[in-house]
Amino acid sequence: MCKIYGYVRVSTIQQKIERQINNIKAFEANAIIISEKQSGKDIESRAEFKKLLGKIKSGDTIIFDEVSRMSRNADEGFSLYMELMGKGVSLVFLKERHIDTDEYKRRTQKHIEKVSSSNKKMDKLINGILELVAEFEQENLKDNIRLAFEQAEHERQFLIKRVTEGKATSEKKQGRPKDSKNKNTDKAGHIKQTIKDLSKDFDGKYSDAKIMREYLQNTSKGTYYKYKKELQGKIL
Repeated sequence: MCKIYGYVRVSTIQQKIERQINNIKAFEANAIIISEKQSGKDIESRAEFKKLLGKIKSGDTIIFDEVSRMSRNADEGFSLYMELMGKGVSLVFLKERHIDTDEYKRRTQKHIEKVSSSNKKMDKLINGILELVAEFEQENLKDNIRLAFEQAEHERQFLIKRVTEGKATSEKKQGRPKDSKNKNTDKAGHIKQTIKDLSKDFDGKYSDAKIMREYLQNTSKGTYYKYKKELQGKIL
């Protein structure tokens, strides 16, 4: 019998795990919840997740609240995703549904059916084009999956930086002067780096609409274009 698991994780004992559980249960009430409080920097350090991976079978499903709960290591996360999908395990990411394994399969398998008619030469030409389209689609989807894990890794790096800076200034006077302006926040840096990495106007290949829709969902349109203009100004 196929099983549905919900994996939830927080990095510290102080963090609450209930929100993730509630989100998963709202999506699938019968999900078997596996939880732990451990950093997501690698899989080796997460005992409960390793146990889950050891017993998961083809046809089973793992639900995550978001991709960072699976891994904050881009290479490791992408590799595990492809490995589990290859074994027939379904992966669901409630905040990044565009990279669910079912979506990946749906968008790659729809090109599989080949054309067959009395004109063999034409069939060969058309089927060759369809194969190229399928290959392009598959590589594009893989890019989306890898980018999602890269995003999670970037977030971890910003969290580490924030904690490190917090410790360094913990003995100093808290708060900031009345007239000071702190524009170079970690959040702003994270948004700018994401735009620079993904936007086709810089180092990436995606439209602004796609980035806001899939990678910066909590960023307002005004904020997005404000930071993009700042980046363009630096380049100019």
